Amino acid sequence: MPSGVMPSGVMPSGPRAAVNTAAAHDAQLTIVDQANYTMLGEFARGGLGRIVRARDKRTGRLVAIKEMLGSSSDIAKRFMREALLTANLQHPAIVPVYELGKWANDEPFYAMKLVDGSSFEDVLAKAKTLEQRLALLPTLVAVADALAYAHAEKIIHRDLKPANVLVGKFGETVVIDWGLAKRLTDVEDDDAFAPTVTPLPTQAAEGQTLAGSVMGTPAYMPPEQARGDDLDPRADVYALGAILYHLLSGAAPYTTLRPKTVGELLRLVDSGPPPRLEADTAPADLIAIVDKAMARDPADRYPTAKELAEDLRRFTTGQLVGAHSYDRWTLIKRWLRRNRAAVTVAAVLLAILTATA
Repeated sequence: MPSGVMPSGVMPSGPRAAVNTAAAHDAQLTIVDQANYTMLGEFARGGLGRIVRARDKRTGRLVAIKEMLGSSSDIAKRFMREALLTANLQHPAIVPVYELGKWANDEPFYAMKLVDGSSFEDVLAKAKTLEQRLALLPTLVAVADALAYAHAEKIIHRDLKPANVLVGKFGETVVIDWGLAKRLTDVEDDDAFAPTVTPLPTQAAEGQTLAGSVMGTPAYMPPEQARGDDLDPRADVYALGAILYHLLSGAAPYTTLRPKTVGELLRLVDSGPPPRLEADTAPADLIAIVDKAMARDPADRYPTAKELAEDLRRFTTGQLVGAHSYDRWTLIKRWLRRNRAAVTVAAVLLAILTATA
C-alpha cells in the first residue's frame, strides 16, 4: 500500500483528529461508513490533502477521495471550504463532488469524479514545438470558460496553474484544487496572510503552492497577490494570461530568471513583468492577449475570465482579437481572406467588362 494510505477502518488519532473533528462539526457533516469504499491506493497529494483512488461499493463507480493532511486549523478550514465550494460549482470543466462527509472518527473527506488523464503541466511539457502547444489552445479556452462561470458565481480560484488543470484521455478539461478559492461575498478571509520570505529550492519555487505565507503559486500569481493585497477576478485573469505565456514560450513566466528563493521570486513578480514574448516566436494576437491579461495594473486587464475567453475564442475562429491593435494593411488582408469568393467574382466581372468595353 502506498505511503500515507490507510487501510479501511484504520483512523488517525491525536491533534490531527481533534482539528478534523472541529472542522467536520462546524460543517455538520454526516458520518459515512468507510467500508462503503474499497481504497485502491493514493495517487496524488497537495498542500491540503491526499487523493486516493477508490471504488464505491454501492454503485461500483471508481471515484477519487480527498482526505485532509496536516493538523492546523487553517488547513482544516481551507479543506472544508474547498469541498463546499467545489460541491456548489456545477460546470463541465469543474470536477463534480459525489459525496461529502466524515469518517467515524470525524475526519472529513469528499468523493469526486475520477478524471483519468494527465495534468496540463505534463501535457505542455510534452509539447516541444509552438505548433504542438498552439494545438492545446482549446484546453485553455475550456479553463477560461470554467473560471468565467466561477466568476459569475462570485468565486475566485487564486491558485490557477497548469498543474491544477487535468486533461482527460478523451480531451475533457477539469479545473481542480479549489483549496485557496474564495467567495467574494464572504466578509472574512482566514487566509489573508502577509507576504514572507521563505527559502525554497528553485525548481519547486516556480510551480509550488505556498501555504502559510502568500497564497498561490509564484510564477502564475499577479503582483497584488505577491504583496498580499485583496484580490478579485482579475487575479485569476492574470493567472490565465501566465498559463498562455507558458503555452506560447514553453516555460512559466520568470522561469529563465532562476530565482533561488520564494521570496526572491515574489519580489520579481512584484517588481516588473516577465521577459516579453517576441512577435517572431508567437502570434501577435495571442501576445496581445497575454499582455492585457498580465497587465501590472488590474484595471488594465480583462475584468473577468469571460472577456478573456471571448478573445481566445475569437483567435481560434479567425476573428479579430479585441486586445490587439491591427494596422490597416493587416485588416485589408484579413478582409480579403474572409471575402475571397466575393473578391474573385468581382475580379472576373471586372475582367469581362474590361474585355467587352
